[in-house]
Amino acid sequence: MGKTKAEDKLLMIVDGSNLAHRSFHKFKNLTYKGEHTGLIYGFMRILQSYMVRFRPTYVLVTFDTHASKSSNFRNKLLESYKEHRVRDLSIDYESFNKQTKVLKKILRYLNIPVIWDRKGLGHESDDYIAHFAIKHTGKVVIISSDKDFCQLLDSRVKIFNPSKETLVLEKTCKDIMGYSPAECVDFLCLLGDKSDDIPGYKGMGEKNTRIFLDQFGSISDFLKDPEARYPRIDREALQAVYHRNVDMIDIRRGLTLYPFKKIPIAYPYKGDKKELLRKLKLLFIKYGTMSFMTNQFLEPFNRLLNKSTWHELT
Repeated sequence: MGKTKAEDKLLMIVDGSNLAHRSFHKFKNLTYKGEHTGLIYGFMRILQSYMVRFRPTYVLVTFDTHASKSSNFRNKLLESYKEHRVRDLSIDYESFNKQTKVLKKILRYLNIPVIWDRKGLGHESDDYIAHFAIKHTGKVVIISSDKDFCQLLDSRVKIFNPSKETLVLEKTCKDIMGYSPAECVDFLCLLGDKSDDIPGYKGMGEKNTRIFLDQFGSISDFLKDPEARYPRIDREALQAVYHRNVDMIDIRRGLTLYPFKKIPIAYPYKGDKKELLRKLKLLFIKYGTMSFMTNQFLEPFNRLLNKSTWHELT
């Protein structure tokens, strides 16, 4: 078999926090010897199904932490950013964090690098996902329900939205999401993003936002034209909302204005493959997931390119 061309190498980037929360809630009643194991079980089962479906060359998993959330530059731009998530009382964080810690070990034993910021470097998971999606020269599939990532869609990058169970492509984005990749930032600037507690322009719902963009093309084109008018919109008020929201929502702009100090990537554990599998088996035994040690389950992980090729990603 010949070498895979760079442009054919698929990088699957998993929004780990998104998948961890979904798994934690979906399998919240799953326990083994008195310990909750639903997050571990659900995450690995769902991740394996994505690997079977997409057959990636590389996999990268990112997680947010308290440090990444509190140090994120967007908090300085908008005090209420993701405020409601801090108050989420439906999560047993002690159990969640304990299972996530184990999960990160499992991923690294399976030859998957993991990104999580324990020091507060100023960026969140979304920024690292965007960085690698933009940087990778081959194909990319992002696993996330975060609508912000639609701005990254192009001929190389696609998104699998787990909430919609839908694959979003550059050409299908408008039909699925209501806006094209080129319109994504302006659409969310006007409408706002409730999931991130980013307010839009008051009174501009989805219908009016769609009409506005169809009429003017973009917010900047509207503001550049002194004759442009739209019902319910005050130009100075829109200018203020846009000035704030574009820095919050436009990921490429954010990465330019607030560059990385470093990327907190933890590479897979080094060592003999048999020894790593032995340690992996011990974890699966401890958490009652020995069904994951079958050849059938591990086969897509065994296809991942080895450590010596990761310079292509970084």
